[in-house]
Amino acid sequence: MNLHFEGKTVVVTGAASGIGRGMAIGFAREGATVVASDIHLENLQALQSDMEKEGLHIEIQACDVSSQEQVAALFEARALQNGLDVLVHCAGLTYFKYFTQTEPEEYRRLIEVNLSGTFYCMKAAASKMQEHGKAGSIIVTSSVNAHRNLPSQAVYTSTKAAIESLAQSLAVEVAPQQIRVNCLAPGAVATALTNFTDEVKAAVGKGIPLGRVGEPEDMVGTALFLASPLSQYITGATIIVDGGLMHKR
Repeated sequence: MNLHFEGKTVVVTGAASGIGRGMAIGFAREGATVVASDIHLENLQALQSDMEKEGLHIEIQACDVSSQEQVAALFEARALQNGLDVLVHCAGLTYFKYFTQTEPEEYRRLIEVNLSGTFYCMKAAASKMQEHGKAGSIIVTSSVNAHRNLPSQAVYTSTKAAIESLAQSLAVEVAPQQIRVNCLAPGAVATALTNFTDEVKAAVGKGIPLGRVGEPEDMVGTALFLASPLSQYITGATIIVDGGLMHKR
């Protein structure tokens, strides 16, 4: 099935590893022009090299999403001179710490990256689409834990719940311009962020109805769907991709 990404420009944040890396690869393989960004430039360069081995080219740009100035520069990239079609926002971080043990600086950093960074990127993407009169799709990575309460995840999950609220509000505001805004909420996924050992991965997988921890590639299909004409009547939604974890009691 042709998802019609040829000639489309896609920005992927958090693209140096994990889910974001999978997104950049997935959209490039579907024919999109991809601008991959992350705070870790060396890892972006490695991604670019891997793509070139497949005969695919992606643009890369270092960007700390907690900096409004760096986000603004990202959305002025040369590849975006004719506008933006899709944002896939994956940049984020977490601390596995109990509420009372979380330091104020850790709290502030989570807010700066996960919440403020999302605001900056969503605002820049929507503005770029409106500037060029383009319909588009904004996809923001949330988390299944925005819908569950877990020990050691209080601050992280609160940022993800806030992200979903931001996305819903923006979805209503930009719908008249045919810009759609949706969230993708992964469950337990093996990435550098979660840093699962093989033993932990196996143990966590036993608690998931589909019997395994997710991989970054498991998230890509949903993002491709949300960015494509197949989902043209979906906006303000959150799609949970968790192997059934939400329904396990």
